[in-house]
Formats: sequence, structure tokens, C-alpha cells
Amino acid sequence: MQSNLVYTQFKNLARGDENSNAFNVISLPNSKHKLGVSVEGFPKFFVCTNDSAATYHNIVLELLSVEYNQPCTIIEDAAEPQSDTFSIITLRANEEALQAYFIDIIIMILSNLSDEPSREELSIEIENLITIFSALRRKPIKEIKGVWAELLVIEHSLHPEILISAWHRQPNAKFDFTMGRDKIEVKSTSSEGRKHHFTLDQLNPSINSRLLIASVIVRESAKCAGALSVKGLYEKICSRVSTVNLQLKLYSTLATVIGNDYKNWDSVFFDYVEASDTLFFYNVDDVPRIKKSDVPEFVNEVKFSSDLTHLIDIKDSHSNFDRSDSVLFKSLF
Repeated sequence: MQSNLVYTQFKNLARGDENSNAFNVISLPNSKHKLGVSVEGFPKFFVCTNDSAATYHNIVLELLSVEYNQPCTIIEDAAEPQSDTFSIITLRANEEALQAYFIDIIIMILSNLSDEPSREELSIEIENLITIFSALRRKPIKEIKGVWAELLVIEHSLHPEILISAWHRQPNAKFDFTMGRDKIEVKSTSSEGRKHHFTLDQLNPSINSRLLIASVIVRESAKCAGALSVKGLYEKICSRVSTVNLQLKLYSTLATVIGNDYKNWDSVFFDYVEASDTLFFYNVDDVPRIKKSDVPEFVNEVKFSSDLTHLIDIKDSHSNFDRSDSVLFKSLF
């Protein structure tokens, strides 16, 4: 991705002098905007905006700072220093994984704006940025393996944009993908048998809902041609989704689900080939389960394991599962 090259160029920038207000920068491809480095080694985006009269309050958070209409001096390719006015977005952290994440997101945000956006346009996108980085400070909703499995379902789908729109619409949603009455719950295992853990509610949707259980065998792997990280799967999905808004939606949801486990998003790899071969979908009506009506009164938080090994994948010719009237289910394959 373009951001990978930009990140490499950023890491090669020399930090400025503590006694100077000048910043070494690189130009972003096909853009007036710049990326520079602070004295502390923080990445700083210098964004050209077009309305000097408009006033917006600066923002200073734990990880992010945003300064509007700031006069500053930049140096590019060892040329003469140039003075100009920018809106400056700074990540206040030296952690490499977080810096790469930040650069990736800002490049996407800027590509979604006009060449020289108004500060009002920029401020709206900054709210989205704050939401994403606030999520990265929270505990993960799912383990990295579970997140990877959900991305695999999106990546393998016929229409990934539909799956992205349906993915974790609420952070603590009961099901991984929801579109009206249709839902998909993704379960992964590293064992040979398809034994998955469920809560009572996960296998007892409302009476008029339809639910598919996606089951996949996911095993950790060394980094190699047949293995992918969360980031690798994300990039494969983005290569099929041209709309920046959807890419940002995917990134935002990923941040919400992965939380402060982002450090592993490009360092933990799973066997993509085996997972692809073992991705099956089952009708919830076929899955062994405890029915709500069978649970005694005052018994709560019921959890159990179900073996799906003997079930028929709905892609199988012997399956009678009808998905013809479901936008969500038809988008799978």
C-alpha cells in the first residue's frame, strides 16, 4: 500500500533541532500536504486548508493533537526552509506500530477530502480520527485470532462492501455481522474438530431472524507466503474496495474490535491457505444447542460447546438452505 512507502520515508527523516522551529518533511504523493517529524520523533501531518478566516479550537489529547492555522517552517529534501500556514495533526507517540497505523489512517482521510479542504471539512474527519484512536486505548473485544477469522469472511465474500457495512455495527453486538433479520456469527478453532463455544443467545436468535454460523480452522503460522496477519487481510480487502469511506469504516471497526491489541496486527500470522480451505457456513437450525425454553428459571449466563463436524455446509449441493432473498447471505459466495 502507498502508506507503507510513506512510512518508510518518514522513518528516514532527520529530527529537527530543539532550538529551531523548522521541521523536516516529505510531500505526500499527488498532494500539497506534508508529513514531517518532530524533535521527539513524532509524526506530524502538515495539511493545507483554504479558509484562513475560519476559527477552530485546537485539540490536545493523550495521543493526538490538532492545531489549526499554524505558521511554521518546513524543510524538504535539504532545500531552503519555507514558511507557510498549516493545520497540523500530530501523533504524540513513538511506538512504531501506532505510528504506522496513524500514517495509514491520515493518508486515507486526506484522500477523501478535496485537494485543499476547508478547516470545517478537516474538523469533521478529525472527529473520526479521535474515535479510532480512543478505541485503540481500550481492551480488545475479541482475541486476534477471532478478528482474523472475521476478516477472512469479508475477504472471501463475493461483495465485501456489504459485509463491511454489516460488520460489528455496535461494539458489543451479539452477532458479528447483522443486516436486518439476517446475521452471521463467526467461530474459529485451532483443533481438527469443529467444536466451538457459544453463549445461549448466540444460538437462539429472535424467532423471525435467520442466522448462519461461519466455522473456520485458524492456526498460527510463521511469516511466509501462505500466511497473513490482520493487516495483510485488511490490505487484501482494501484492494477490492475502492471507496475510501468503506475502507475507513473497515479501519474504524477494526480499531474498535482489536483495541489495544493493535501491536499484533502486523506481527502475528495465521495459515491463510488452510483457513480458506476450511471456511464453512452452517444453518443455525442444524447446530446442536440448548434452547432457551429448556433453561431453568433463574439460571443465567449459559455457555456450552457444540460439535459442528457432522453438519452440511450450505454451499453443499445437498443443503436446502435458501438465501435467495437475503442481501447479506448472497454476498458471501
